[in-house]
Amino acid sequence: MKTAIYLVRHGEVHNPERVFYGRLPGFRLSELGKKQAETLGTFLKRRPIAALYTSPLERAQETLTYVGKHFSHLTPMVDERIIEVGSPLEGRSWEELEREQWNFYRFSEHTRGGGEHLSDIWKRMRQFLLETAKKHRGQEVLAVSHGEPIMVTHTKLTRKRLHLPIVRSHWVENAAGITLTFDSFGAVNVSKLAF
Repeated sequence: MKTAIYLVRHGEVHNPERVFYGRLPGFRLSELGKKQAETLGTFLKRRPIAALYTSPLERAQETLTYVGKHFSHLTPMVDERIIEVGSPLEGRSWEELEREQWNFYRFSEHTRGGGEHLSDIWKRMRQFLLETAKKHRGQEVLAVSHGEPIMVTHTKLTRKRLHLPIVRSHWVENAAGITLTFDSFGAVNVSKLAF
C-alpha cells in the first residue's frame, strides 16, 4: 500500500518592491502566481487527494485556495512545520542586499543572525512528513509549502549532505514540487512533480 505526498511550492508572489519577505505577512500571489496555482489545480484534480495541508503564510494559503477548489469536500489544514525558513533578512530589499554583496551561500552569517539552520528545517519537515504519511496511509495528500523546505527535503531524502549549494541544486519553481511516495515498509521515493 503506497502513500503519496505532493509537496509543492506556492505560486509567484507579488513583490514589486523586491523585498526579501521570508515569513513577513502581506505577501500574496501575483497575477502570474494565481495562474500558476490554477494550472497546478487543474493538473492535480485528477488525483484522489484525501487531505490538504498548507503553510500558515498567505501565499501558500492562497495557492491552496486555487488548487483546493477542485477538492471542495476537503477542509485545508494549516501546519506550522511546513512554513518558510526563518531569516534575519526579512524586510530588507534585494537591492540593499546586493549592494552589501550579501551571499546566501555563506549560511553561517544567516544562522548567527538568528536564522533557521538547514538541519532545523529538515527536523520539522521530517516530523511533518512522517506524521502525515502515517495518518494518511495508502492515500494521496497535497501540502503547499515553500522553496527552501522543499529543497531541504529533496536533499535529505536523496541522501545528500545538507550543504546550501547542494540544497539549492534541487531548485523548485513556483507552483511545482516533488512527489514523495512511501511504500508499506516506510521507504521513500522522491520524484519531480511533472505536469
